[in-house]
Order: sequence, then structure tokens, then C-alpha cells
Amino acid sequence: MDPSFVLERLEFQRGDVWYARYFRGMVTFLVGHSKAGKSTALEALLYPLGLLTATVMPEVRGCQQVRLIFRVAGTRWQATRSGSNPRARVSLKNLDDTSEIEHLLPVASAKAGEMTAGAFVQDLLGLPQAVRGATRVTLDDFYSTVMALRQNTIASEFLGGGRDEARILALEVLLGLWNENLAGLEKNASETASRYRAARSALAAFKKLRDSGALADPASVRAAYEQKQREHRAAAQRWQEADAALKVAVGERGRLVALHQAAEVQRRKTAKQAVAAHTKVNGATAEHARAEGELATLLKPAPQDCTCCGQPLPDREPGLCRQCGQSHDGVEDRREQQIAAARAKVDRLLLKLRGLQEAAAAAADQAAEADMAAAAALAARDTYDEGHLQPARKAAQQAEKEAHGLSRDVAQLKERLESADYISAQEQVIKTAKEQMDAAQAARDAAVTAHDVRRKEVTGRWSEFFLARLKQINPDIETAHIDPADFTTRVKEQHTADKTFAESSVAGSPKVATNVALLLALRDLGRVDRDVRVPPLMVIDSPLAGLGAKGLDHDTGLRLIDTLIDIADDPSPDGYACQVIAATNDPLPRPYPDVREIRIDTDNRFFDHAPRRDN
Repeated sequence: MDPSFVLERLEFQRGDVWYARYFRGMVTFLVGHSKAGKSTALEALLYPLGLLTATVMPEVRGCQQVRLIFRVAGTRWQATRSGSNPRARVSLKNLDDTSEIEHLLPVASAKAGEMTAGAFVQDLLGLPQAVRGATRVTLDDFYSTVMALRQNTIASEFLGGGRDEARILALEVLLGLWNENLAGLEKNASETASRYRAARSALAAFKKLRDSGALADPASVRAAYEQKQREHRAAAQRWQEADAALKVAVGERGRLVALHQAAEVQRRKTAKQAVAAHTKVNGATAEHARAEGELATLLKPAPQDCTCCGQPLPDREPGLCRQCGQSHDGVEDRREQQIAAARAKVDRLLLKLRGLQEAAAAAADQAAEADMAAAAALAARDTYDEGHLQPARKAAQQAEKEAHGLSRDVAQLKERLESADYISAQEQVIKTAKEQMDAAQAARDAAVTAHDVRRKEVTGRWSEFFLARLKQINPDIETAHIDPADFTTRVKEQHTADKTFAESSVAGSPKVATNVALLLALRDLGRVDRDVRVPPLMVIDSPLAGLGAKGLDHDTGLRLIDTLIDIADDPSPDGYACQVIAATNDPLPRPYPDVREIRIDTDNRFFDHAPRRDN
């Protein structure tokens, strides 16, 4: 039996006020007519734990927060969840250990490995995280299968309906029959068998090709392989030699390129110098021409008219200036001085011009020589490219292509050679695969045998408790059996044939009794078998549909009440009895000790008229 799981109270906040519904005692009935809100209350009971399958009714969405106070193995916990936003995080807090931090957990994980609120509660209850293929059981699956029977399924669906894979895996976990190692052994046996079949199939296909002549003779393939290897080694040697020659040619071309670049630099330099010298000659020529013009102007006859008014100058006495009339005796004629200075300037500029002309001629000669040298270097480079570098590069490329082609031929022949020796190698592969398959299957079969023995033993004892609980509810039941493979039931009543769940009456008390008795028997089994771990809590929506009637349905309802009280009186190993919270349309026919009724009707609804929470 799992640790005890007891609900103390359900709290909910509306506005600024907290309200609460208390579950004192181990058996509680919510009593009220149809549409009074019983199912809404039962759906909300475990909603704060982070369930995804709980229906969020308008009454729950109208609450700011919904909180459940519960005990697991005697430790009190508090779970709080938003009513208006079911996707909001759930708060889980240990009320008995104030040093433990509050856990704020998501309802659904957004990333791999993230703990959810449901998984946290599942761990609290000691229920392992079981996975088989694509099926993973969560708290929702345990809740829907063994903790709650809902009104929409209790009289029509076997243990709440849902996927058979999840139901079977959940019950295997609770019965201690889920064996993670067995799943690994099954997978290993399947994989080794697949490898063995694939190896045999490959060998058969190879032999078929060989027999059809599609595969060559191994001796001829080996001879061709060895010959091709020799050709490849020779080609590789030629490639290395051609590549070495290409590297030498590339180096020589680099030297020629460097010489051409140096000659080109010198050519540009001398050409620039020649242009500069020619520019200087042009400037000196112009300056010399201007000086000759000035001299020629001075050598013209002296003016006979006044330079101011243009009238003929009067005759003067010797020694007097004809224009101004002042004496210039003893002073050299200014005009003659200017002529002499002009002649001297012309001579000086002529000498300068000749020097610059000589320098320009020398610079032009140097430029011509540099241009010829650069042209010769370029021609030498191009000639070497055409005569040496390009042939060397072509030879290296051809040798490389030949070597690579022979390399591919060698690889292909190697594959053919390996395939020629394939039969002996593949026979060894098949032998090894068969040994691995036999060992894996033997380990699997031994584990399956032990597991099947345990499975039949557990379901056999469960069937005994199932029959006893069914007889409590309906004394006319003669036999009851639980199938070890899928845990479905067959029940036989007096004067009728045995029936599966689906063959029982539609939406009738036999199906209700089967579901309730099977869960009660599961808890009975958990008290005598320590490997069976089932949460000792049952939430049942309307199991007593015929309590207000008379006759058989009424008698069955009374026996069902006694059966629920009986299971609640039997304590779990840590001292707490199985808690039962159920709903019924009709009041209980008489008072029962330790059974609490919560009356719900139109004027006293579960949420709207709950008492304020005690402070």
C-alpha cells in the first residue's frame, strides 16, 4: 500500500475572502439533487495538485485561487492553484517543515526534464515515472484509473475509460509489475533478432548474385587489384616529380616577375626624370628668348622726340641731355649700361640653356634604356610562362588526374576484393549475431517467465478480493476473474453466463459495482502485498444511483454504503484508513457513525455557500 493520502479541506478565494469545505472523518458524502453542483465539487477536489484532466468549471474559474490542504504519510501539505488561469504555476508547500522552501511548479513542462506539479505530487505518493514506448503515465492517469470514478464514466467505461495502454501501464506500476529491466531485455532481444535476420538476408542476396555471375572471380579481382596498385604507385611518383618541377618553374617565374617589376619601377623613374628635364629646358628657352627680346629693344636707335609730349627734341649743347637739358658730363650713358647688362644676361641664360639641353638629352637616353630593359624583362617573363611554366603546370595536373583516377580504381577493386571474401566473413557475422540473439532471448524468456508467474499470482489474489467485494455489493455474484494480460474482468451472476465489462448492462449498476469493487479489491491487495502501491483515496461520483428507489437497486445501494464504510475502516500501514469521498442524489437512509454528509442544493451550493475559512 502506498503512503496514506488524506484530504483535510478545500479552500478557495473569492474577492478578498477565503472560504473552505472540510472533510472530517474518512467517509464523506456530497448529497444533493441533479445539477446541485456535486460533480463540480468533486472535479475541483484535486485540481490544485496540477491535474490536466480536471474539468475547470465556471465556479472554479470564478475563484482567484483554489487551495487543497492534504496529508501524505502524516505530513501536511498545501497546494495552491489559480482558478481563473489553469496554466499558472502551482504552489506546493510543506506545512510541517517551515525550513523547506515553497515549490512553484508549472502545470505542463515547457522544456525537457522540467519538474511539473503533477510529477512532484506523484513522487510524494511514491508512484514511479513509468514509460513504455510512447506511453507515459502521469498523475492524471493514476487519478483517472484508480483514484477517481467520474459520473460520466462510472456506469459505462471500465475504470474511467481512456487509453488502454495508459490504463494497463498505470495498473502494472501500482501492482509492482512494471519492470524497467524487462522492457530493456525485450528491446535487446528484438534488436539482436533483427540483426541476425539482416545478416542472413545479406548473405543470401550475395550468394544469389554470385550464382548469377554478377560477381567476378576472386583470383582475377585480386590480380587486377595488385596490378592497379602498382600503376597507382608509379603514377603517384610521376605526380610528385611533376609537382616538384612545377614548384621550380613557379619559383623561376617569381624571379622573372621580380626583375620585371624592378625594371618597370626604373622605367617610370627615368621617364619622370626625362619629363622634368624637358620641362626645365622649355623654361630656360623661354627665359633666354625674353632676354634676347629685351636686348633687341635696347639696341634700337634712341628716340628723337620727347617721350612725354612727343614733340621733336631741341638741340642742346654738348654734354646736356636733349630731353631734360641737364648735364651728364663724366657719367656713363645709362642706355649703354642697360645694353651691356642685357647682353650679359643673354649670354648667361644661353649657357644655362645648353647645360639643361645636355641634361635633358642624357635623361631621355636613360629613359629609353630603362624602357628597353622593362620590355626585355616582360618578354623574358612571358617567354618563360609559355615555354616552361605552362608545360610544367599541365604536366603536374595530368599526373595528378592520373594518380587520382588510379586511386579510385584501387578503392573500387578493394571493395570488390572485400566482397569476394564476403561469404566467410558474413558467416562469422551470422554466427556471432545468432549467439547474441540466443543469449538475449534466453535472458528475456527467463525474465518473462518470472514476470508472468508473479503477474498471475498478483492478479489471482486480486481476483479473490474482487470477488469478495462484489459479493458484498451483490450476493448473487458467483465468480469473478481479472485477466493477467490487460486486467479486464469477467463476472458471473447466478443464472447468467459470465460477462465482460462491455457485455454488462448499459449504464447500469453492474458496471458501477465492477468499477467500485475492482478499486476496493486493489486496496485490499495493497494491504497484504507490500509491492502493491495504490493511493488509499477514492473519489466516486454518484455510485448510489438507485438509493432512493425500492427493491434491488435500493438494497444494492445500502450494501455499497456498507462496503465503502468497510474499506474506510481498514487502516493503511502508516495508520490512516482509506478515505472515501462520494456523491449521491439521495440522502443516506439512516445515520452512519463516522460518515459525514455535506448537503448541497440550489440554496446551499458547494462554492457559493461555503463557510468562511477559520483563521
